Amino acid sequence: MTTATSLNNIGAHIATRLEQAIGSRRYAMWFDRSTRFELEDDGQALRVTVANKFLADGIGRQLQTQIDQAAHEELGHGVHLHVGVSKPASATDQAHAHGERSRAAVAPPVNVAGQTAPWAPARRTGKRWRHTLDEFVVGSGSELAFAAAVQMADGDWGCEVDPGSPLFIHGGCGLGKTHLLQGICQRINFHHPQRRVRYTTGEQFTNDFITAVRTNSLSAFRRKIRQLDLLAVDDVHFMACKEKTQQEFLHSFNEIELSGARVVLASDNHPKLIKQFSDALVSRCIRGMVVRIDAPDSATRMRIVEALAERRGLAMPQASAKLIADRCDGSVRDIEGMLTKLQAMSMIDRSVPHLGAGSRVIGHALVDRLFHDQGGLAPRRPVRFEQIMDAVCQLFALPSQLVMGRTRRRHIVLARSLAIYLARDLTSLSYPEIAAAMGRPNHSTIVTAAQRMKRQLNQDEPVLIPGQPAEVKPSQLFDQLRREIITAEQRSTPARHPPGWLA
Repeated sequence: MTTATSLNNIGAHIATRLEQAIGSRRYAMWFDRSTRFELEDDGQALRVTVANKFLADGIGRQLQTQIDQAAHEELGHGVHLHVGVSKPASATDQAHAHGERSRAAVAPPVNVAGQTAPWAPARRTGKRWRHTLDEFVVGSGSELAFAAAVQMADGDWGCEVDPGSPLFIHGGCGLGKTHLLQGICQRINFHHPQRRVRYTTGEQFTNDFITAVRTNSLSAFRRKIRQLDLLAVDDVHFMACKEKTQQEFLHSFNEIELSGARVVLASDNHPKLIKQFSDALVSRCIRGMVVRIDAPDSATRMRIVEALAERRGLAMPQASAKLIADRCDGSVRDIEGMLTKLQAMSMIDRSVPHLGAGSRVIGHALVDRLFHDQGGLAPRRPVRFEQIMDAVCQLFALPSQLVMGRTRRRHIVLARSLAIYLARDLTSLSYPEIAAAMGRPNHSTIVTAAQRMKRQLNQDEPVLIPGQPAEVKPSQLFDQLRREIITAEQRSTPARHPPGWLA
């Protein structure tokens, strides 16, 4: 017969496995010394008892899968999970718990059994990186880019098979290119500290090259670059129009790859679309793997909000996270900016609940107040149909006569359908009014186009647009156009503030 003591010990082991799986920081956000992991019914049920209902609801919603997995790894079978709230503590117990939390701030990580956690701190390599691949939130628009980055970082250095070098990652601002480049460098630096790794930007490379020329130290500059095991260059498009810098970079590029080293580059555009990039440099860039990273979809933005909030010590209910994910449909930097302001607001608002250790609860009301203060991504006035048509024609590189005409070529039909769907989303125009704006005698074809666009967005199958180097999803085209139209309208319209508002 299994004793209660042994069951409790196993519960402590499950807690330890859970902490190892989700990380000490996330574990400390949801669990403290008062948490109890107790096995019941001879190991068939696991009861997790926490301090309050908010924690219980959050754990049951966000960590059930991880707890189930930790229990299965420890026991060899699944368990029935029950998450409950402990009885209110006396004033003396609360004071003691407060002192324990204060001491825990400087103490080593502990599990629920009070024992030191059985893992060592991360190995120091003398180099600090802001981003790691483990922290990258992968979505449908970044799967291939992330897989290529992992292949680049984890490829066998002793193997003759090329791990994808050169790797060229391109996409819009704030979508994770820098994160992937620094993540590659960090992982190689951690697992192979003897390897010479360098992360730089196109601007910094240019400045270092100019300085080397002016100070007669070009030989030292070349040795520094060409003896690397990995060279990562962000914003490589900065070298456009700089002929001498491109020549020097191309020579270094060739020398590095001939020595068996690796190169990873990032830019806002595909190599072929970077203006005044030399043909030789474009050829070298596309010889390896060129991957595009796209704006995150709604589900990915939701996960990004939750991950970034967790790192900041913000407890984010799903309703609050969804509000932010829905409003921030642009870059990840938009989300970071929102969370930075929310964190500041939560620190000065005494009504915001605290969970201890500096963690704060970001509720629906606080998010609503943030959007009320800054307006969110929404037009300040109805968008004109001409603005939508101009944006669509510019993106597809088509004259408005073709888009508004009756040509049935696939990419023109897509452009026309997007314009109609955006008009329904961003304007107050009815179907007959949109038909009139497009010179149609009736609105039946306009309704059909809107319905067709809705189906395409739901299916979201990639399409190829003439003049573009790779396929793109309709949802990405819609999000990009919507964002550009609203941003352009906001720039042209002065913000309206309530009476008494001071700038």
